[in-house]
Amino acid sequence: MTDFTGKNVVVTGGAGGIGESTAAAFAEAGANVIIMDWSQAALDAALGRLADKGKVTAVAVDVTDRALVEAAFADIAALGGTDILVTSAAIVKTGAIIDFDPDTWDRILQVNLTGTFNCCQFAARQMVAKGVGRIITVSSVNGQIANTGRGAYSCSKGGVDMLTRLLAAELGDKGVTANAVAPTPVDTPMILQVHGPKDRAIWDSLIPAKRYAKPEEVAAAIRFLASPEAAYINGHILNIDGGFMASGVILR
Repeated sequence: MTDFTGKNVVVTGGAGGIGESTAAAFAEAGANVIIMDWSQAALDAALGRLADKGKVTAVAVDVTDRALVEAAFADIAALGGTDILVTSAAIVKTGAIIDFDPDTWDRILQVNLTGTFNCCQFAARQMVAKGVGRIITVSSVNGQIANTGRGAYSCSKGGVDMLTRLLAAELGDKGVTANAVAPTPVDTPMILQVHGPKDRAIWDSLIPAKRYAKPEEVAAAIRFLASPEAAYINGHILNIDGGFMASGVILR
């Protein structure tokens, strides 16, 4: 395991799911982890679960509120600045694109894409000043292919992929890398809100591994992309999908 002692790691959406597992992975490796989420109650609960993992602190931030995001990163600058950013904050709502509520569309893009942009921008400025940094965005296979009923979520994740590539292109000569992880469904509370038994059966039939990803598996890939060993990986969208994107018809 890479030692991240002394590194300041910021994880948005850190009060649950992939974000919380990522916070645990970095804390266990010695990092100073700052988790961000919109709910103070959820953050307090997450801090309780993470108490034995290492050094983890929390700050309540709605990533769509640019002023709050700026203030949060200003506080991190006083601690030495951001070394690693993981953008896990996201929301999802399913529905046919021709019937999708415009207000819900706007909110999903604000959280998933604009919120990611806000955090990446402020963190990247600190990384450029330090001459080194790692940005890992949390995307989805839904950003690459059109899975029905995932309209706004899919479009937001496609935008996250392009934002990641742009960050890689513009910051690569400044010591900063930007990569994304793109899972299939992950066993998290967010997925349980929108996936019933029928959804799970369909996904399991299409994924060669015949199961959803575990949050810890996504966190392990994120931690690798943040490591010195991954220094020459830049602008990559890493599918964590049990073979989903590589397969076609599966005859069991």
